[in-house]
Amino acid sequence: MRALVYTAPRRVEIEDLPRPRAAAGECEIAVTAAGICGSDVAAFLGRSSSRVPPMVLGHELVGLMPDGRRVVANPFIGCGRCMACLSGAQNLCSAWRLLGMNQTPGCFAEFVNVPATHVHAIPGDVTDAQAILAEPLANIVHIFRNAAPQPFFRMGIVGAGAMGSLALLAALRLGAREVLVEEVSEVRLASARRMGATLAVNPSSEAGRGEARSFAGEGLDLVLDACGTGPARQAAFDLCRPGGLVVLLGMAEAHSEINFAASIRKEQRVAMTFGYTPVDFERSLKLLAAGEIDLAPWTAEMPIEEGQKAFETMSGTPGETLKMVLRVA
Repeated sequence: MRALVYTAPRRVEIEDLPRPRAAAGECEIAVTAAGICGSDVAAFLGRSSSRVPPMVLGHELVGLMPDGRRVVANPFIGCGRCMACLSGAQNLCSAWRLLGMNQTPGCFAEFVNVPATHVHAIPGDVTDAQAILAEPLANIVHIFRNAAPQPFFRMGIVGAGAMGSLALLAALRLGAREVLVEEVSEVRLASARRMGATLAVNPSSEAGRGEARSFAGEGLDLVLDACGTGPARQAAFDLCRPGGLVVLLGMAEAHSEINFAASIRKEQRVAMTFGYTPVDFERSLKLLAAGEIDLAPWTAEMPIEEGQKAFETMSGTPGETLKMVLRVA
């Protein structure tokens, strides 16, 4: 089968690999489209210790079952036996696996095998570009399900990449009264405004930071860091009101220095968020099928043979593109 293989930092190549055999309880999916995630870009840049070349990356996929059914797959695989899995928190499984990570082959290939329980049929009127968002949107569904914001909440989002943008769209659907977006890319700021952000500012200037502070006033009820750098994490705490909730999603950096003394005095609550559960994934797919969340205007598509160009675009100059879809078949 054809596969896009990560062969070295900043290099992916089309290779002919053996077609994988499905294990007991698995089913084979003929991949038609696969999305490039931010974690795939980090691997491409040589910044992921859990994705070592040579390997097939990718975990966002749409494909066909042997009987012709069009499906999307939940690529987050729990063991099903640990206490976390048995309690419904499969994202906290002690032995979780993800397609395209460590020893699990990814979906930048013609065929991939996943547990049969992780396969979901797609309505005929849902495009590949919409369905490919089921996995990233599941992360956002998980965040809001746990955060449970109050009606008419005021929210801040630090980072307007794919995850921050999906969070913005979801917050507006949930009834957020106002949403502030901080982002250093002027192109992505323009996109956030088009999506409905109340205010989108660039924090790299004092004027931008001042505008954000003025808008936040006494602070925002819920602030999401969708970036993961030290400055972004601190900005999330700075924008949050006393007693408010800061949710940390981004993992760009493993370590950050935070002014916890100020946060303690404000009695801010802090939540870490990782992955999603099967329930979150199903709810995500239903939102997409209903047309309530859509990144189509910010989605681009390239054939898998142009994978190198696609990765260079997303790691260097993505422009308005928030989601890159590789057309496999």
